Amino acid sequence: MRVKLYGLEGEAYLKDGSVVRLRPVNEKDYEGLKDLYLSLSTESLKMRFSYTPSEEEVCKIVESYLVCSEDEFGIVALLGDKIVGHAVYRKTSGDSAEVGFVVREEFQGRGLGTILLGALAEIAEKRGIKIFEADVRADNYAIIEVFKESGFPVEITPMEGKIRIRMSTSLTENVIEYFEKREKIATFNALKHFFNPESVAVIGASRDVEKVGGRTFYNLLTYRFNGVAYPVNRAAKAIMGVRAYPTISEVPDEVELAVLSVPVKYALEVAEECGKKGVKALLVLTAGFAEVGGEGVERQKKLVEICRKYGMRLIGPNCMGIINTAPETRLLATFAPTPPNEGSIAFASQSGAVGLALMDRVNNYGLGLSYFVSLGNSADITSNDLIEFWEEDGRTKLIMLYQESIPNPRKFARLAKRISKKKPILAIASGVTPAGAKAVASHTGAIVSSSGIAIDALFKQTGIIRASSIDELFSISEFLLHQPLPKGNRVCIVTNGGGLGAITSDWCHQVGLEIAELSERTQESLRNLLPEIASVKNPVDMTASADVRMYGQTLKTVAEDENVDAIICIFVAAVSEEKSEEVEKAVISAAKYANSVGKPVVYIYISSDSKDGVIGDEVKVPVYVFPNTAAKVLGKVVEYAKWREKSVEPVPTFEVDRARAASIIAEAIGRREWLSPPEAFELLRCFGISFPEYEYVKTPEEVYEAAKKFGRVALKAHAPNLIHKTEKGAVKVNLTPKEAKKEAEEMLKRIGEVEGFLVQRMSRGVEMFVGVAEDPSFGPLITCGAGGILVELMKDVSVRVTPITRQDAVEMVRELKAYRLLEGYRGGEKANVEAFIETILRINYLIEEFPEIVEMDCNPVMVSSSGAEVVDAKIRIRRNS
Repeated sequence: MRVKLYGLEGEAYLKDGSVVRLRPVNEKDYEGLKDLYLSLSTESLKMRFSYTPSEEEVCKIVESYLVCSEDEFGIVALLGDKIVGHAVYRKTSGDSAEVGFVVREEFQGRGLGTILLGALAEIAEKRGIKIFEADVRADNYAIIEVFKESGFPVEITPMEGKIRIRMSTSLTENVIEYFEKREKIATFNALKHFFNPESVAVIGASRDVEKVGGRTFYNLLTYRFNGVAYPVNRAAKAIMGVRAYPTISEVPDEVELAVLSVPVKYALEVAEECGKKGVKALLVLTAGFAEVGGEGVERQKKLVEICRKYGMRLIGPNCMGIINTAPETRLLATFAPTPPNEGSIAFASQSGAVGLALMDRVNNYGLGLSYFVSLGNSADITSNDLIEFWEEDGRTKLIMLYQESIPNPRKFARLAKRISKKKPILAIASGVTPAGAKAVASHTGAIVSSSGIAIDALFKQTGIIRASSIDELFSISEFLLHQPLPKGNRVCIVTNGGGLGAITSDWCHQVGLEIAELSERTQESLRNLLPEIASVKNPVDMTASADVRMYGQTLKTVAEDENVDAIICIFVAAVSEEKSEEVEKAVISAAKYANSVGKPVVYIYISSDSKDGVIGDEVKVPVYVFPNTAAKVLGKVVEYAKWREKSVEPVPTFEVDRARAASIIAEAIGRREWLSPPEAFELLRCFGISFPEYEYVKTPEEVYEAAKKFGRVALKAHAPNLIHKTEKGAVKVNLTPKEAKKEAEEMLKRIGEVEGFLVQRMSRGVEMFVGVAEDPSFGPLITCGAGGILVELMKDVSVRVTPITRQDAVEMVRELKAYRLLEGYRGGEKANVEAFIETILRINYLIEEFPEIVEMDCNPVMVSSSGAEVVDAKIRIRRNS
């Protein structure tokens, strides 16, 4: 199974926001485990073992924990190099195991016991253990609470002198949701030290505001930070009138946030001093880490290790800083030259240059920020942490991201899907698909690697709105912050210039918007209102003579039409005698009415002094200079509104033969990369995926005998390096037994060494395909589309990042051009689309259960009225998995 919580090794957040590392126990852990158990009080040892073992007995117990086997497995939690928790299970019978765990006493009450239990359950489930059992003392209330509050289904049975606890190890949606809620609390507690510190020290502060440390400290002071600011400088007695300290350790009070702006050669030493001082949050502006490669990579690794050792969290290194515009905090811990207005946009950027550009533009658009974070190298805190923090932040109405990479994309997808239901996430992404991806063998791999569609698939699934530029980012933001979401894609265009109306209409069509058909009642009202030469159909051309009254009344009239979901209003100043200020008032007044009935209004203002922005106070209307901008914004907002209306679905699961499937994959690992045809079809059978009857034989004579059983057959030669069979003449279809034998003989001559022949009953239907390819950034991508030999040429494909829901699968199929063939194009037989959708979902489940599969190509999948059959399957297994 793919990682759902922590995997075999991973990091976990404690309630206070600090991070522990989880990994399996190994033979080198003797001293660390002995130190852990001997540090426990007599009472804690009694609760763990039901008696108080001597030191010698503790040493023997620890020795027994050092080896992981098929029936026993243990994990440890580390803070830095110190073991602070241990959990172990021992198989008792069948699919059950006894479980036990301990937590160092100073770490108790911080959620570590629950983390250990969840991490061990994830490992145990994958190893076939379905039930954890524990017999605990009746007065061991603490351990009973850990089980009860773990999120797992628990049975508690009182017995004489003890309590028996039974817990399912299954990581259900409810369990994962519970752990996500716990992590949200931990994330908040970690980030509050960055965003709401009571004290900040700038290490490397300078009197020179042209230097990074000088500008950062200057910004803290001039932005009127509401906490205490300490400059740290070895040479200066005071910085900007504030007493300076030579080192962080000499600051007399506690320091919550430390900002590092020192030469890189001193960075690790200073970070260590911060840890010893008890600093909670470290913001590292200094560059020279992983971004420079070589020694910088190792330097960054050591920086993170220092932070883990002392329980500090880290933003950066190589970043521009952070901002919190809240009046009660006023934190400008950055060297950016211009502070942003206070507002309701939270922005995280992996690029300092993009961050600077954004802050330069945000004020021009009349917008403002609630938070800004320059992530730099994202060595610890990532965009995942930030969007989770901003999810419940009352000041943040909209989240913006600039992404150059997406750390832990599966976690990002889970979070984004949840958060996008509450507030919009806008993103610019670049560099997320590695250029020049390595050549891949299967059809699926070739399609995915050549398309760069992984990021689009991820954003589509999670409701993220992707912008192509910073200006488009702000244009969309103006709409989302000030107008209601449209209920559909039907647009009415109102203009005083017919040509601009036509151009806008064309752009609307291009982005998937529908030009609304106005009702007869609306058209009649417009005839009574507008000049005789005006067009009352959509686009509504009021003509150049349109006055302020016409603008207001026309907009209100079309807003009342049930066929209209959104309105685009155009004012061309050059052809009008009306003052633009008066027209704006009419538009704002009409927009207030339109908004009250749930319909958004956008305004295109064509004039020499035009610029994007907003008009109005109580009601704000987005203003765009160009029709294409207005149409693109509206098109993307409509898609987002449609996504938000979708119901939340679980990922489908099926009854499968997992044990047999695991055996097939285990046999292949380390021996061969591609499964043989019989292995591939057997693996499909384990997951309930249909395929035609077949026999796998070695000689042309055996081909003949097999073909006699099926009538007309398809014949396929199999050889280790034979991937694209059609090009090599290794596939022939609709053959009689005699023809099949002759073709087998010809294949031997053409191809040479052949391992075997697949003789298969002919299957009929529409040729489709389903495939999986592993993206280096996003993990498995599942694709479907028109199949057969034209799959790469036509590239009629849909792509999603796994795991997918049934709704995802339905959308994948329906957005294909080939969907019309499945529906019975030009009198053709209607195919069983539901069977094809189920095939996609079963393949998705197979990939989720076995991350050892890195590539899969089911092509063709024949979809007929009776069902869907995988006719050919190629499955590649990860080497040394």
